[in-house]
Amino acid sequence: HFLIAAAHRIAHRLAAVRSQEDEPSPGDLRVALREVIGRCIYGVDVNPMAVELCKVSLWMEATQPGMPLSFLDHRVVCGNSLLGTTPALLADGLPDAAFAVLEGDDKKHVASLKRTNKSERKQIEGQGLFDFGGGVGSDTKAVAKELAVIDAMPDRTAQQVAAKEAAYADLRVSQHAERARFGADAWCAAFVAPKQPEDPILTDKEVRLCRDHPDRASVEVHDVVRRMKQQYNFLHLHVAFPDVFEVPDNPDDAANERCGWSGGFDAVLGNPPWDKVEFSETEYFASRDPNVASLPGAKRKTAITHLAADDPLLHEAYRAALRQTGGERTLMASTGRFPLCGLGRINTYAVFAELMSGAMSAGGRVGVVVPTGIATDDTTKLFFGDLVDRKALVSLFDFENRNGVFPGVHRSYKFCLLTLSGHDRPVDEAEFVFFALEVADLTDVGKRFTLTPDDFALLNPNTRTCPVFRTRRDAEITKAVYRRVPVLVNEADPEHGNPWGLSFRQGLFNMTSDSGLFKTRDDLEVDGWTLQGNHFVRGDERFLPLCEAKMIHHFDHRWATHEGLDVRKLTLDEKQDPTFVALPRYWVVEEEISKRAEGRYLAGWRKICRSTDERTFISTSIPLVGAGDNLLLYWTEDPSSTPYPVMSSFVFDFIARQKLGGSNFQYFTAKQLPLVPAEHLEGTEPWTEELTYTAWDMSEFAADLGFHGPPFRWDVERRALLR
Repeated sequence: HFLIAAAHRIAHRLAAVRSQEDEPSPGDLRVALREVIGRCIYGVDVNPMAVELCKVSLWMEATQPGMPLSFLDHRVVCGNSLLGTTPALLADGLPDAAFAVLEGDDKKHVASLKRTNKSERKQIEGQGLFDFGGGVGSDTKAVAKELAVIDAMPDRTAQQVAAKEAAYADLRVSQHAERARFGADAWCAAFVAPKQPEDPILTDKEVRLCRDHPDRASVEVHDVVRRMKQQYNFLHLHVAFPDVFEVPDNPDDAANERCGWSGGFDAVLGNPPWDKVEFSETEYFASRDPNVASLPGAKRKTAITHLAADDPLLHEAYRAALRQTGGERTLMASTGRFPLCGLGRINTYAVFAELMSGAMSAGGRVGVVVPTGIATDDTTKLFFGDLVDRKALVSLFDFENRNGVFPGVHRSYKFCLLTLSGHDRPVDEAEFVFFALEVADLTDVGKRFTLTPDDFALLNPNTRTCPVFRTRRDAEITKAVYRRVPVLVNEADPEHGNPWGLSFRQGLFNMTSDSGLFKTRDDLEVDGWTLQGNHFVRGDERFLPLCEAKMIHHFDHRWATHEGLDVRKLTLDEKQDPTFVALPRYWVVEEEISKRAEGRYLAGWRKICRSTDERTFISTSIPLVGAGDNLLLYWTEDPSSTPYPVMSSFVFDFIARQKLGGSNFQYFTAKQLPLVPAEHLEGTEPWTEELTYTAWDMSEFAADLGFHGPPFRWDVERRALLR
């Protein structure tokens, strides 16, 4: 338990200072531990039972003969700290982003509310109605002052602890506490409250009224705010812990400008959940209606629509769950609470990391266990880049879960110990270890290395995310390469930053949302289509194969073929047959491919890969067919020039391994790989032709490179020499 371990560490240091001994006596430790738990330890959990168990654990640790249990109600609280607001957000009023349509809302009414809100905000611009001093600041200061009185009360007897409890109960229902809490709750409720014409209106004007004069708000508004509070369990740090987060009278005086408060915790510890904030129909129906869950995308959505008549109770429960998830995502993405991590596909670990960073005092530290993607993924690049720019990154120690440190997590999953520092304690060089298996690996000098902000700018100029080096030597080699070779696409240099003239697209077809366009072999044969090679033909119409990433490999568009639902590698005899074609799982009508593709062939790489595989970056060219979204495509301005042969080299793959933190090789990662410019590769075209053009269906590719002869024979030994 983080809190117990932290309490013991602080208590040991406190007892050592008091006794002037390195190892204080058990009696001194017990006294110090009780005081630390009663005065220094804070905790938040969304689960009420977890909160009570936390208190019990702390009480058991702090037991001192003849002394009552410490009063902890104002230190360990229940709520969802991801769903809250800050003084800075309250000061800016209710944004128009609060009026997004959630499941069950009336679209026209929401649009009308948004116009009203925009008008109300325009009316108060420049009037200073959202000042800290008149509302939030004065209320939280008054509550903090009373909390200090409660903390100063003695707690050496049961009666004294009971007196503390009574005083805190009175404080919670005081005018200042109620107003601070209700105003913040109303602001959050405006984002997620039902928005039908008959529902209470929560626009900027009403939210200001709730904040400054809650007694003037209608009964209906009070009711909807309290219902939303109960449903979403809002928690606002400056309201929950006003003694820790001080709201100044003047917003400019806030040490943390982004949040609008000063102070914060001196140490923030956590192991937050690692969950995507998105609604999965498959997961929802897996236990409620497995038949619906098993259907592919388009058919599943049709079946869900039919539930309104077939099973109305399940359909209503589904809509409620869909709205709940949508509301939670809105509170993280649209409020401005998480400007760095509340973007794209939100994961709770990322927004928790941003929350903890903002909750840290100017001289404090954060220690958190999160997936290594916090430093390598595109969705967290703004947050990590901000840490680097502010010199807030102290260390990142990455672990593979191969030894089952987390038994419930897959053994290939990677997590890290991330340490951050407050802005009064900047760190010039952050320390790193990657691929550790146990804590002892952190002391291995061969694995441990440092990076500066300039190193991040060199290695990942577009995102400032973190490369993943196994050893100090890997880091040195990679930096040396980057000093000599430009990256594939430098977004900061629009004129010269794309020497290959590349453009990108993730497949031609989304395997879920476009599934209604896909046909199986059985579907087509029943409809009278004839298979010719790997095309289905009927008159002048044609269905082309849908190539998935698992079907390709280096210089090989025929790596694997389907036999029904099974996939197998081609045999050597099949590869040496230039007329042999790989069969896909699905086919797509040629007309649909023509709408989405350009050129006479496609080139791309496998999205799903691992740095621990024999080869990581697997790229090739394929005929002009359909391409699934796990095949990331690119095009060059000059069709006779292609970078994929260099992308298949060992050197390129070595660098690619250093840049992959998870199992998805996204565009943002590939753009930042070093790639030799095309002018340095003149004369290599014959090798590319011979390695790639091994079957007649790649004749268009060969023609673009200037070769018009028959395919080259698949000769294993010669191919090894050429490569």
